[in-house]
Amino acid sequence: MKKQLSLLIVMILFFSGCATRHGDFTVLSNKMLRLSEFELDKEDRVKNVVGEDVAHIIVVVPTKGTITLESAVDDALEKADGDVMTDVVITQWGFYIPYIYGQMGWKVKGDVVKTRRK
Repeated sequence: MKKQLSLLIVMILFFSGCATRHGDFTVLSNKMLRLSEFELDKEDRVKNVVGEDVAHIIVVVPTKGTITLESAVDDALEKADGDVMTDVVITQWGFYIPYIYGQMGWKVKGDVVKTRRK
């Protein structure tokens, strides 16, 4: 029993991770927009689009330089072909199993709206 408890404690110490919710935003974009004569609430939207920017860590080497919130927003906007996100939740997260594998990243989730006309 003591051996199993010790093993459990060691495993908990090695598996570390966290997620930080950075906030809820009504409107979010990293594009230049012209909102004159545009009514955001009347436009078609794609619901619950998720954009991420993720870096993997193999042993101690990250596979990507810098992860950014801007890249996560770009990913979401590209997925739904839009240029504004509404009702957005931003989360930064990560986990690491020492000297084996880990991930860290930004995640944005919300509705995407296209303001530009064809």
